[in-house]
Amino acid sequence: MKIVFTDLDGTLLDHETYSLEPARPALEALKARGIPIVLASSKTEAEMRPIAADIGINDPMIVENGAGIVGLSEDDAEDTYERLRATLAAMPPDLRAKFEGFGDWSDETVAEKTGMRIEAARLARQRRFSEPGLWSGSEAERETFRTYLRENGFQAVQGGRFFTLMPQTSKADAMKRVAAFFRQKTGGPVFTIALGDAPNDAAMLQAADRGVIIANPAHAPLEESQREREGHITRSEQPGPSGWNDMILQLLA
Repeated sequence: MKIVFTDLDGTLLDHETYSLEPARPALEALKARGIPIVLASSKTEAEMRPIAADIGINDPMIVENGAGIVGLSEDDAEDTYERLRATLAAMPPDLRAKFEGFGDWSDETVAEKTGMRIEAARLARQRRFSEPGLWSGSEAERETFRTYLRENGFQAVQGGRFFTLMPQTSKADAMKRVAAFFRQKTGGPVFTIALGDAPNDAAMLQAADRGVIIANPAHAPLEESQREREGHITRSEQPGPSGWNDMILQLLA
């Protein structure tokens, strides 16, 4: 069976408007063929529920940049957010001051920095596994920051919009777990298709049987990899949901 794993912001959702409407034909084509769509985003479960409902899909979902999977097993209910915030609080103050995350901001500030409506920003702050934010220090300080996090069991991943702190896992690891779940459930082989636009999607694109890089003019494009040179990864010409729609329909043709 085929499974489609997709990032949201800048991939299935437009970078500025957060609309997925241009991708609607491809979404309907996937559903008509019985191909599961697994959302894999830096968003929280609370944010992703309305999107999944709009598309008409069920669990599992990969949430908070791969830091958690919901709808797969009870083991994924662990809450690591408090430990992550405690790690930040224990950090040297000069280094801590260079990072501001959703937990440091009000609903209004998150809305301002993301372009979200206030209701959406409130959902984005309902975090269980990770902490997106903005970095204001130098690259040397960023590496010191990352080293401190690694020593405490966390990592920092640059996405299309935010610098996200999370456990030492990835969307790629979560995708492999979900694929294994479907493989066991169906008793047959699984072919994974992954779509993304940003550095935090790169590992997932590399690990998929077929990866698709969605154009996003808002940031530098992902570097070409060996798997792309070998033809396992392709790129869209159109950005966001328009590119998503084109590439999925091409793969289904």
